[in-house]
Amino acid sequence: MPAPSADEQRDAVDEVSVRALIAEYADVVNRRAWPELAGLFVADALVAVDLRDRPLINLVGAHALGEFIGGAIDRFEFFEFVTLNVRVGLRLGGEVDRCATRTYMCELRQDHDGAPSRAFGLYQDQLTRTTDGWRFARRWYQSMARGHGSLDVMASPGIEPI
Repeated sequence: MPAPSADEQRDAVDEVSVRALIAEYADVVNRRAWPELAGLFVADALVAVDLRDRPLINLVGAHALGEFIGGAIDRFEFFEFVTLNVRVGLRLGGEVDRCATRTYMCELRQDHDGAPSRAFGLYQDQLTRTTDGWRFARRWYQSMARGHGSLDVMASPGIEPI
């Protein structure tokens, strides 16, 4: 078996690095460590939040995202963000320093009165390589289902190619 080419080695390292960034995002959210989001995003990152039952929310930058998520989950005594599946597409548009990801996720939650709920969604992201490593440049979140007992299932989200 021939040794991997330099491109294959770089792609393997990039995929591991991108997956680590997604895991770090989940860790930051679970710990509610909002200031740490800044190290995961480019300064002017665009974030679109489509909860599917209200108008689209557009945010710019990690600080705005942290304020939004923090406010949204304050009502939960327990909150756990879990990534379910991640698909990485390197070399977005043929550019070695850009990639796209698709992350299916679940939130396990319990409010302060003890009522449990779940939410499922999809992140579709564009990332860019910076001097500090891979960073989110654009995140697009779409809700897929949520509820307390049975789930309120929404129409399938639009899927971007990777």
